Amino acid sequence: MLTALRQSRSYPLLLLIVTGVALGAAPPLARIAAQSDIPMIAFAFWQNLLGGLLLLLLASLTGARPPLRHLRFYAISGLITLALPSVLIFLAVARIGAGLPSIAYAFPAMITYAIALGLRMERFAWQRATGIGLGLVGILLILGPRSGPVSDADLPWMLLAFIAPVSLALGNIYRTRAWPKDAAPLALASGTLLGAAVWLLVACAVFGSFYVPAGVAPSDWVLAAAGLFACLSFIPYFELQRVAGPVYLSQIGYVMAAVSLAIGTFVFGERYGLLVWVAAAVIVAGILLVNRKPVQK
Repeated sequence: MLTALRQSRSYPLLLLIVTGVALGAAPPLARIAAQSDIPMIAFAFWQNLLGGLLLLLLASLTGARPPLRHLRFYAISGLITLALPSVLIFLAVARIGAGLPSIAYAFPAMITYAIALGLRMERFAWQRATGIGLGLVGILLILGPRSGPVSDADLPWMLLAFIAPVSLALGNIYRTRAWPKDAAPLALASGTLLGAAVWLLVACAVFGSFYVPAGVAPSDWVLAAAGLFACLSFIPYFELQRVAGPVYLSQIGYVMAAVSLAIGTFVFGERYGLLVWVAAAVIVAGILLVNRKPVQK
């Protein structure tokens, strides 16, 4: 059954949805952590460390332990995929609020596609470009009205936040170009999360954002939950990268936006206008349009 599923054209779409749903659960956990006065960089550190250790345990049990000879891949992938975007967004959020910096997550798919075209990893296809463009329009419709205007004082922090999608896009491209041929997706996932944890530990030292959980406070269990969701999300994440390539993978941000709407509605009791739900429909249409193109192996 699993073999038949992997050979199905819907396999990448299923991986995309599962990964986006798992990653989409992280922002509510970060929200709870922030309300408990846990520094966001420390939250990201524990999330990646615990998630990486769980993946390492799973990889060891399945015979896919990360080879030490791929330390360079883990370090670079962890830095530009997770650590650097997290620090940039968290620094911007601390200065100008969550609305404006969150728009930065709308752009990795388009940037990834542009880089892939430039490196001739992709051929231009109107259907694919239109689908990615629809996703961008949808997420901007959701986030744009919440952000408000950019003041002169906020502009440098906003520009800093916009380095994050470039880093995410470069991470998408790098993992495909530098993917070790003798390493399993599970091994690379655990190595990347642990590599990110090392960089985030350095960031905690630089910004004085250390946090040591006592293990008994209710808020500390948020860190354990975040680590579990990181583990669950990066298993399909790297499998999706392997079977579908960087451009298809980059649509995860669109799925996360739709998931955050659902969580806001059914968990936090938030209410959205018609425009937001139209935007969600546009995002779904864009993803389905991209999925109609045969994925790259």
